[in-house]
Amino acid sequence: MALELPRPGTKTVSRCTPQTARGTHTFEIEGYSTQGLGAGKFIQSASFAIGGYDWCIRYYPDGSKTEGLKDYTAVYLELLTKKAEVRALYDFRLIDHTTKSPLSIFHTKAPLLFDTVNIGRNCYTWGRSKFKKKNELESSPFLRDDRLVIECDVTVLKESVIVETSDAVTNIVVGVPSPNLSQDLAKLLETKEEADVTFSVDGEVFAAHAIVLGMRSSVFKAEFYGPLREQRDQRITIKDIQPDVFRALLHFIYTDSMLPSMDDLDREEWKELIQQLLVAADRYDVQGLKSVCENALCERLDVETVAAMLALADQQNCNKLKSACIDFIIRPDKWDGVASSEGFDHLKRSCPSILVDVLEKAVRSRKIL
Repeated sequence: MALELPRPGTKTVSRCTPQTARGTHTFEIEGYSTQGLGAGKFIQSASFAIGGYDWCIRYYPDGSKTEGLKDYTAVYLELLTKKAEVRALYDFRLIDHTTKSPLSIFHTKAPLLFDTVNIGRNCYTWGRSKFKKKNELESSPFLRDDRLVIECDVTVLKESVIVETSDAVTNIVVGVPSPNLSQDLAKLLETKEEADVTFSVDGEVFAAHAIVLGMRSSVFKAEFYGPLREQRDQRITIKDIQPDVFRALLHFIYTDSMLPSMDDLDREEWKELIQQLLVAADRYDVQGLKSVCENALCERLDVETVAAMLALADQQNCNKLKSACIDFIIRPDKWDGVASSEGFDHLKRSCPSILVDVLEKAVRSRKIL
């Protein structure tokens, strides 16, 4: 006889609405080449108020003293208000002097606690120690006429407000937790419990489950359950893929999401990983991941790399990315910069047929002619 769980009669319903305050500060650094202060030293913006608290931007032109960080510039957001605890998010952007538009270099996806009550915890500043490589910054459109412009968007989270309380009749079963398949599968991948297949990727070994991989990838399905499955080795060697890329591929196959650790990468590292993931997703026919990577790259096109991105889109049959690259290239405010880039010269030599597509679309739109 099945056990029937008790059902509630009524329940109260309310909504928790977070209150936020948002503002942006622009920090202009003139005479940038004269700002060489040495590793560990910074220049500071004027103070600015957002959400009832005072803040400033710290910029380290010569980076941190820590070994491995001296080749990078660093930037931090500092809470100046004394004896305060504030939860906030921030987005650091650089202004492209060619297009006059801001480009996000690093941002937080979860609120951070800025604390000037417990100074010893060193939580009154948060930022990025690998903000931008110094040599890359010096040759980028962000540094022109010896001038650098940093924007910092700050969102302060205040106390939440509870509203819209009401009574509602319900038949929800009490005491039964909601299932979370993606978390369960992520745990299964992490613990390697009942794993029945292993991969060797550049010396690093990954354990996985053939049934999960076969369910999500037609390539893995053919390998594990096709007519040649009896001939496959116990350990499969994967070539031409980096371990970090394969790890991210497995994580997406199991969870339909990107690795959380990708949020810690700087813009260039993140873009490089996304491009390699796109190639891996196409190789193993993981269409969901391929679509996510394609959309992400469409949103982060720039003058210096758009030509290389167009070549990648053509090679991997990414029509959306290809169209976005061409639209970007033929814009009147982008064409001169793209045409003079090294990537465009390489594109002309290696994939001249793509230029026909660029020319045809330019003619139709009459944007650069």
